[in-house]
Amino acid sequence: MKLTQFTDYGLRALMVLASGPYRSFNSKEIADLLDISREHLIKVLQRLSQGGYVHSQRGASGGVRLQKQANEIPLGNLVRWLEEGQGLVECLRPDGGHCNLTPMCLLKPLLSDATEAFYARLNQSTLADCLHPPLQHFVTRQAARPALMQLKSN
Repeated sequence: MKLTQFTDYGLRALMVLASGPYRSFNSKEIADLLDISREHLIKVLQRLSQGGYVHSQRGASGGVRLQKQANEIPLGNLVRWLEEGQGLVECLRPDGGHCNLTPMCLLKPLLSDATEAFYARLNQSTLADCLHPPLQHFVTRQAARPALMQLKSN
């Protein structure tokens, strides 16, 4: 199974947010920290906001932060939300795809069951299970860098 880049970015962004749960991050900080496209990240953050995973606030003191505790975010539900509209194969797309073998295919139910097993397995873990001190240290250290650079330039 291959997840989309969109989902990959969403998972990584949430890991960053969960590593600094008492502060807000702006999209530039997250994009720089993860070395990813800010424009793409903004779309991911909008989707996460729609799903109730993050809260965003505009303005000078604004930013993005987790809306739920990391231990309240089952990974399977999160990945399913981010992957919505994607099918593992053509016939598993929400619109049914365009495979002329579908009416006589025995592979579709097997792949459908495997997809459900994948999400069920991920739901045995939460976002909190993805956090550990080295990740939290990395986020804290990287997030502090712009502030240090600004202090040095003043």
